[in-house]
Amino acid sequence: MDIQKLKEIDKTFRQFGIEGEDTFKIIATHYLNIHTPKKVSKELRAFWNQGLELLELVNEDKIARQTLELIITSDLYGEGLPILYQYFLTKRFRDLSGKFFTPKSLAKIMTSMLPIKNGAVIYDPTCGGGTFLLEASKRWTNKECTLLGNDVDKLLVVLSEIILLINKQNAHSLNLTNLNIYNYSNEVTSLSGKVDFILANPPFSISVESFKTRSKLFEKGYRNSDALFLDFCLQMLKPSGHLVCLLPHSIIVNKEFEKLRLVIEEDWEIAAVIVMPEGTFNSTSNTTTRADILHLRKRSNKKHVSKILFGNVSNLSETISNNIEFEHLNDLSIILEELGIDVNSEK
Repeated sequence: MDIQKLKEIDKTFRQFGIEGEDTFKIIATHYLNIHTPKKVSKELRAFWNQGLELLELVNEDKIARQTLELIITSDLYGEGLPILYQYFLTKRFRDLSGKFFTPKSLAKIMTSMLPIKNGAVIYDPTCGGGTFLLEASKRWTNKECTLLGNDVDKLLVVLSEIILLINKQNAHSLNLTNLNIYNYSNEVTSLSGKVDFILANPPFSISVESFKTRSKLFEKGYRNSDALFLDFCLQMLKPSGHLVCLLPHSIIVNKEFEKLRLVIEEDWEIAAVIVMPEGTFNSTSNTTTRADILHLRKRSNKKHVSKILFGNVSNLSETISNNIEFEHLNDLSIILEELGIDVNSEK
């Protein structure tokens, strides 16, 4: 959805004094009314009820109804809801959060790096708009799996629930939480050592002053979310479990993170490090923040990684924009296909 269409949607609802979060609630509620999911959380039920009240304010307006129908017609299963969320809740989303939504096509490629295992527990501890979990649900299709998501922002958890309830397969169970993963509540620790795969784009470079479990990286003075996220994932994963995530380019190349990289080699088998160019997040966040893909496997008593892939994606030849759907990220998809990974396969 391009910026002009977003502005037109905004203008339509502003005439009723509705803007920002309330506009997003109306659109999301229309999706819920169309798909009518049966089992929803109490948080989503409250959100839905608020949206219904707002929807009553515009139901009699022909243009408003047509606007909602056009949104549904162009995106029946609501995969563009994260774009709408970001547009209508820009300040809430971006201020000091360190968050950048992952472009859908990049999430699809990263998900394709995981092996398909029946009954897998797949976790995104910073799920944002649920993009990784949605792509995992597509990749696992009718195979059994458990999708676990978490975000510190309650409204993002609701957004993820909406998207996943509309799209997930019947063979997939879903559990979403609203927790600070660095505080280690009972709900967090209950997952320790039980997760097969983690897919994530964690908030970048947020200061973390306390970490309520032993962390090699914290003890070595790395007091930021980028470093501690790695130790969090190490604790959550089963031995030999996979982590595929985005981290700041500085973690990969800067001298100040040299000790961090040595600790990673102690605890993880490195499967792939793929350096991405600037512009990766242009479609979702209009930022030049640079991030790289890291694929790690938690060490066990068996060696699994025979060789390490180091890739450098020099360009993204196909434009990453909100109104162009594409299947390949040029260099990146070529790199993965040479390893026998079909980025277009959902089986």
